[in-house]
Amino acid sequence: MTPDRTISVLHDILRAYDHRFLDLDRENRDRLIDGTRRFLGESGLSDDVRSALPASYRLRAFCIQRGLRDELERLIRDEAAGSPGGAVVVGGRVYAMYPYLRGVPRQDADITAEVGVEHRLDAAVWKDGRIRVTGHAAVERVETHRTSVDLVMRERAETPERTEHRIAARADGNGFEAFADPSVLGPGHWDVHVAATAHGVTRQARFGRVREPGLKLDETFRGVPGRDTEAGLYLTEGGHLALLVRTARKSAPLRAKLIRRFTR
Repeated sequence: MTPDRTISVLHDILRAYDHRFLDLDRENRDRLIDGTRRFLGESGLSDDVRSALPASYRLRAFCIQRGLRDELERLIRDEAAGSPGGAVVVGGRVYAMYPYLRGVPRQDADITAEVGVEHRLDAAVWKDGRIRVTGHAAVERVETHRTSVDLVMRERAETPERTEHRIAARADGNGFEAFADPSVLGPGHWDVHVAATAHGVTRQARFGRVREPGLKLDETFRGVPGRDTEAGLYLTEGGHLALLVRTARKSAPLRAKLIRRFTR
């Protein structure tokens, strides 16, 4: 069997180890585990196959090959409950940590390529000509009280030369606060990103899709102090936070407004 075919078959087999596996009776669970172990063979996963599988599948294979049935069931239950376990950073790489799993090879527990950033927008309001943004951001699964957060304003442009402005946030265990200054932004659409760093590992994502329930965004345009521009917050079609900076629209003279009103 070719490596590509082996990877495809393993994906199909290990995919079944989810809530469907837990719904099986003991006899059918044992039958599935025994069949999977035979397919894995004595040598287990090759390096090529291992690198093509997500960590959750690699850990399932580890448990199956070593006959760790109770640990396998707990691993699946934790994932099904939304509690995949913590992680530790070693040498710039992120490894999944499961207290009940011993002897897991580092290459099987390596989730560096899979972790992202957890984030939530709590509020974005105007204050003294700037935008006060509050929320939460953390590197997924990495437990620490020392997470630094940056808000990144990135110009929406088709060219690689698009500009970005990084704003250091004040962060603590309860969330972060950052102030975005529209006066440093040129005209155009600016997408808001959030970056979280923990133990030297940084992850970044578009910001705003996950929001505090009931959050209402003030989309009123405000004049930018010291500039001939105005800025307004909005949510994109995908639900992400963005800022539009444009040339300020001059108000019509009072006399012209009155003429239009009474000549309708």
